[in-house]
Amino acid sequence: MSSSKIDPKNLMALERAVAALIGIAISFIALGFIIEKFELFLHLVAMQLGNKSLSIKAVENASFYKWMGISIILAGAILAIYSYFYYTKWIELLQKGELDTDKKVFLVLALFVAAIAVILILSMIWF
Repeated sequence: MSSSKIDPKNLMALERAVAALIGIAISFIALGFIIEKFELFLHLVAMQLGNKSLSIKAVENASFYKWMGISIILAGAILAIYSYFYYTKWIELLQKGELDTDKKVFLVLALFVAAIAVILILSMIWF
């Protein structure tokens, strides 16, 4: 793979963009892990309460946090894999001396983060 046609500024900008995507993927994985482990926390709280009459609605719906956390972790893993394909696509374009805009990935990321926020807010209201 010859990089003689690639302007170093463009290559460094691409590498920063891919590093940011990888960072977002890691953040998704960490957030998913925390949400998934919240289910464990709820089970521990329920065990500590024992037979007390206090009812915790969130404990009853703890599996919701497990599946939400797992789905966010999977989204982070998919984003990490996509980052590689994003990088290779842009390297090919830069070698040809072409530029293209890929707004779809940022739209999908924005919508996914917004969906996570809405789901978490709704879970706070309902659970």
